[in-house]
Amino acid sequence: MTRRQPKIRKTRDQILRAATEMFITRGYAWTSVDDIVEAAGCTRGAFYYYFEDKEDAVRMVQRRLWRRLAKHAEAAFEPTLGTVPNLKRTLGAHLSALDELGPSRRILREMWVDPSLESIGSEEFDRGVGVIEEFLAHSMRRGEIVAMDTRPLAVLLTGLFEVATAYALQMGDASTTIEAVNVLLDGLAVPAAL
Repeated sequence: MTRRQPKIRKTRDQILRAATEMFITRGYAWTSVDDIVEAAGCTRGAFYYYFEDKEDAVRMVQRRLWRRLAKHAEAAFEPTLGTVPNLKRTLGAHLSALDELGPSRRILREMWVDPSLESIGSEEFDRGVGVIEEFLAHSMRRGEIVAMDTRPLAVLLTGLFEVATAYALQMGDASTTIEAVNVLLDGLAVPAAL
């Protein structure tokens, strides 16, 4: 079994690369499983061994892209900085990394256009809410941001990140989006004592 593992991973990765290329060039809605299989040079059986359907394949492609962006955000986090500067840094890194995706950006953009892909976004949204809620709770305990219920604030901030991402993907320019988000994030800071 161990000897087959590299071949299994190679075949799956080959299918994912072909699916990514097809989703970029043709779009999700206009790509069929047959298109992916032909581009991957494999059989339909191989495709269905790894994926339930085309949506399952695009879910994996998008998850990989989101994780790639998340790594940029995580790398930008600086423990010695305060909450608001870190939120700005991580979101800025996330949005700036969109440019590095090149044509793959189309695959993420379609998530907001095609309702059948909404479940993928909601999984990532829920994951983001959990991470941000934990970060906010810690920040509030340290007195860095205004104390309030962390859940609605985490949901709203995750929504802000999501909308900022969608806007940057649509417009193709992250810098103006980053500027606008930074202004909003400044409102979280505890006001300086007079």
